[in-house]
Amino acid sequence: MHLEVRRLSKSYGFAWALKEIDLELRSGDCVALLGPNGAGKTTLLRGLSGLLRPTAGEIHLDGANLRRTPVGQRPTIGLLSPSDHLYDKLTAEENLRLFLSLYGRKDKNGDIRGALAASGLADWSGEYVAAFSSGMKCRLSIAKWMLVEPKLFLVDEPYGVLDGGGVDFLESYVKNICALGGIVVMATHDVMRAAALCDRAIILRAGKIIFDEPKRRPWDSFQRAVADFLPRGEAWPS
Repeated sequence: MHLEVRRLSKSYGFAWALKEIDLELRSGDCVALLGPNGAGKTTLLRGLSGLLRPTAGEIHLDGANLRRTPVGQRPTIGLLSPSDHLYDKLTAEENLRLFLSLYGRKDKNGDIRGALAASGLADWSGEYVAAFSSGMKCRLSIAKWMLVEPKLFLVDEPYGVLDGGGVDFLESYVKNICALGGIVVMATHDVMRAAALCDRAIILRAGKIIFDEPKRRPWDSFQRAVADFLPRGEAWPS
């Protein structure tokens, strides 16, 4: 798998959220996308997902130009975000069944039951999602992507709503995608958690990439790059 981004830019009026982003990712890459508020992380994820049309530049995934390829013909791309859409008036199981149908798939060999069990929501399968906590909704959103197995999985700020078990579930799923040759890009303010999970870090500032390195020990360059937006007293262990 190969993701190539060339001179990707996005403006909102006179303000540039992204400025000429160049990026290349390959099978198995697990990337921590970091930066202060307003750096452009969410805009980049939405651009990579195809939900946001860039002002300029190109995105190629396995040779397909995502700006020119109809949505239905694009490789499977998953975006997990705090605003991930679920239907409150449907049960957890009904949400998953509907999601599968939107991708033209059927529940085979108990896939839905397996996804609910893996997410820790088996006992709530028949409950309406309106009654779910934010963390439970996030778990259900992860479960729905498990069913369609995206090759490119984009994750936007997942840690804030998940408990310990939910974090373990998410990180296990992320590792599995990469082990199977997929690509994961995770945007988060939890620098320590993401850097421990991922094998590469990209840092945005004011819409530009200011840092892009594979993980190493010691990682002094990373420590310097994140120092100004880490919580006071927090440091990446050398």
